[in-house]
Amino acid sequence: MFRNLRAALAATFVAGAASLAAPAEAAKLGPYFPIPNGFNLNGVARDSLLSIQSSWLKNGLDNLEKARKEADAALEKAKADAPDQAAAAEAKAKDIDKLVEDTKAEIALATDTSPDHAVQKARKDKLLGNVNQWINELERMATEQMKIAIMSDGGVAMTAEKLNHQYSTYADDLQKAKRDASVENWGK
Repeated sequence: MFRNLRAALAATFVAGAASLAAPAEAAKLGPYFPIPNGFNLNGVARDSLLSIQSSWLKNGLDNLEKARKEADAALEKAKADAPDQAAAAEAKAKDIDKLVEDTKAEIALATDTSPDHAVQKARKDKLLGNVNQWINELERMATEQMKIAIMSDGGVAMTAEKLNHQYSTYADDLQKAKRDASVENWGK
């Protein structure tokens, strides 16, 4: 009985330590982290993907810092005009603070060039997670544009077809880049 309890406690401790070591899921596509504007995949695929991720994370951090200023203003306004809404405004500010903290941790991981195998594996995993969410969003956007092209005619249909092609090409290029040897052999 004690052996099972000890094993369960050890597993809980290991799981807790692992969750402390890995940065939280900060960068999710959304209002603070929109899809990157471009995907410059010239040169070594790994370096290109890391560069895209770095600028995407920094852009998201800038968006979060702007949102924090807006949350502060909303909190001050709520305190003055609607005290019953102050708690919600304060909670939103705390949520943004947490996202800022998590994003800074993710940026630190993304730029960590130490030769430690565990760090490089975590760095690769985070990069691939971000690339996969970009691919999924690009494919969703391409599908949406195809629907618009089918349902429309004239200039609207042509524009939608071009956007469909552009988004599909970006998604395909990202798929190829993440399967490049420079990415596949990294962190092994």
